Amino acid sequence: MNYQILAFIAIAFLFSCGTTELTEDNFTDIIEMKNPPVIELEESEFDFGTVIEGTEIRKTFRFKNTGKGPLVIADINGSCGCTIAKNWSKQPILSGESGSVDIVFNTERRAGLNTKFITITANTQPADTKIKLTGTVVGPDQN
Repeated sequence: MNYQILAFIAIAFLFSCGTTELTEDNFTDIIEMKNPPVIELEESEFDFGTVIEGTEIRKTFRFKNTGKGPLVIADINGSCGCTIAKNWSKQPILSGESGSVDIVFNTERRAGLNTKFITITANTQPADTKIKLTGTVVGPDQN
């Protein structure tokens, strides 16, 4: 019985040794940081003007890896649940290559002046790159 338990622990240990989960703390380890990737946005701010509440704002932000190492995007987050990122490359973007991310801002219950941020977390130095959305949302009776 003791041999079976010991064998089970040894097998479990062997299988756990070969896997490394990609987290925000260790994803920069996948490249040589003396040749880091650089994310260069075509535009880092977007003013959507004045829209009627309930309108869905959609914008594609394009970027290029102008660094030497492969660019790996770990995550893209909006500053609130009304701003989400979609459709970005999950594969490394090599030096000189381009990519994009689609941003969707739901203006429902967001009347007034709005400033929203999208944070791209990647294996760059610094790790976070920010995109800014601004504009005014008016109620349906104010247009």
